Amino acid sequence: MNSKVREKELAIALRRKGLTYREILERVPVAKSSISLWLKDFPLTTKEKEILKKRKNTDMTRWRAMAGAALSQRRVERDKALFLVAREEFQTAIREPLFQVGIALYWAEGAKRASTFSFINSDVDMTILMLDWVRKYLVLADENQIRMRVFTHKAFEHEHHEVWWSKQCGIPLDRFGKTIFKSQNGLIVKKRPNYKGCVRIELGKVAHIRKMAYWQQMLIEYYKKQR
Repeated sequence: MNSKVREKELAIALRRKGLTYREILERVPVAKSSISLWLKDFPLTTKEKEILKKRKNTDMTRWRAMAGAALSQRRVERDKALFLVAREEFQTAIREPLFQVGIALYWAEGAKRASTFSFINSDVDMTILMLDWVRKYLVLADENQIRMRVFTHKAFEHEHHEVWWSKQCGIPLDRFGKTIFKSQNGLIVKKRPNYKGCVRIELGKVAHIRKMAYWQQMLIEYYKKQR
């Protein structure tokens, strides 16, 4: 029996066991075209197709598990590196009043469960202070990372609150997201004549919210040591 015949018989036997073309080629070192030619007249039975499908599903599950583990490990390493940077920055800035105030403000008013940095308030002075904090401690290189969005009532749409906030905060209107109008039932009466809705400071990078969480915990530990 010549080698080609043996290789063909082996290829057919491996296919019957549910191996894919790629797996067969790893064991039978011939051209892929040869494998295709040999196997075209040997269709798989229903049972053999089920075996092949099951193996493919198992391989896919194994691949996904491996990919997930690799992704998780990269995330752990990335978070560890971010934590070390955050700790060094905390140690440098902790005696600056603005640094402590910004962390405390976000602790009180910022979004905790969001995936990115999000701080919303109707107080313009507090908002401007928070913007100064963001510029100094988070967004050092790219001012365009700072986005804003206004939340107000539909009844006040004609007042263009986003224009007012843009002027007060020094953020161009093209960096404001679409204004969100709150649902209302009946007539809305302003209890505060100067009310201009709420504005939200938004930073898109996940690293910002994680760094803030690290700093909050570090601030807690810092003051525990001061007792």
